[in-house]
Amino acid sequence: MRIFTNLDLNDDAPTRVQPAAGEWGPVEVVSTRAKRRARWLWVIAFILVTTVIFVFGHWVYGLLMNSGG
Repeated sequence: MRIFTNLDLNDDAPTRVQPAAGEWGPVEVVSTRAKRRARWLWVIAFILVTTVIFVFGHWVYGLLMNSGG
């Protein structure tokens, strides 16, 4: 069982019912590879932002505790 859903929306659909299917594939439809890449970029961005916020908070806490004398 896969963790994520199948990103290929045209999996078993015949060509005649796929959106604007051209000679080299659908027109103006995001590819499965681009969807997969976007998913991982969001995960990496979330982890990076969370880490930056944590480090900044730790730094500010250190400044406040050391300035009290």
